[in-house]
Amino acid sequence: MAYEGGSGNTFKNLWSPDLTTRAGALNAAQTASLALYIVGFGRLFLLWLTVGFDNLVALIGQANPILLIAVAEIALMLIAATMLRSGRGAILAVIAAALYAIGMLVSGTIFSWIVGIIMFAAMVGGVRGAWALSRGRGFSDDVIDTFA
Repeated sequence: MAYEGGSGNTFKNLWSPDLTTRAGALNAAQTASLALYIVGFGRLFLLWLTVGFDNLVALIGQANPILLIAVAEIALMLIAATMLRSGRGAILAVIAAALYAIGMLVSGTIFSWIVGIIMFAAMVGGVRGAWALSRGRGFSDDVIDTFA
């Protein structure tokens, strides 16, 4: 067998994972879950560093709309990540990935775009894996009793 490694192949596996087996689809969903956890907790940490805990609680209590949107986006990412761990939550993951992509394009540097593209590729592959798991059939590792 020829060598099939390399960085290009790794990115291809994130964007287009092996969805012919249940294990491959679940692995893709869990990879997206990890990407969403990293982004969600990273944004939560940056929000905490920027505003501070006491001010964060006070601004949420005052219903600051910008802060409420940021907190809702972080909560959406963390909920979608938790659901993707078990192969569910494709719709929430699509919304979280779309919001992440919009935020990445609007505000960012070259370095954040490179990291963001890798994270977004993992999210897209995981959404595809979650959809394959929700379909629940057509995997090559399913045992089909033809003559039973």
